Amino acid sequence: MTETEYEEAIKKLGWEDLINGWQSRNNGDMQAKWGKGKFFEYAIIRAFELEGAEVRYPFNVSSPLGDIDNMEQIDGVIYEKGLTILVESKDYAKTKIDIGPLAKLQARLIRRPSPVIGCIFSNTSFTLPALVLSESLMPHTILLWNKSDIKHCFKNKSFRKVLTLKYRSVIETG
Repeated sequence: MTETEYEEAIKKLGWEDLINGWQSRNNGDMQAKWGKGKFFEYAIIRAFELEGAEVRYPFNVSSPLGDIDNMEQIDGVIYEKGLTILVESKDYAKTKIDIGPLAKLQARLIRRPSPVIGCIFSNTSFTLPALVLSESLMPHTILLWNKSDIKHCFKNKSFRKVLTLKYRSVIETG
């Protein structure tokens, strides 16, 4: 499927469809329809949209000079209560997320005007080096979401609320 087709397909889904899809995204039928990791990537953005956030679904960024067609692949953008959030989604079966995706997202944040923050959604968890790095990236805030965070958010339909709590925690605790 193309990016446009993925977007059209996910926009047809409500909460129950998202929750069921998230729970079964690694079965053969979902993998065949969506491809590895695609449902997770689009479902996160759709969840924020269902709660009323303004979003941009995954897209590719070309070089400003026009010499590179696919310089970056952005997993989505969320515009929420004055925040602009670049999203990175990692749907691994068992592997914890190491520092690589944080460094990659930090580079993307540096290229953009402030204030913009990042969120990494992981269907597993994060290594200790990744957790430590995430605390030292200021002013390029990257909020980490693990499987239990995501499960809670789907169950309670509360992605926006948890985003606010995570962001406030970073502000208050540094």
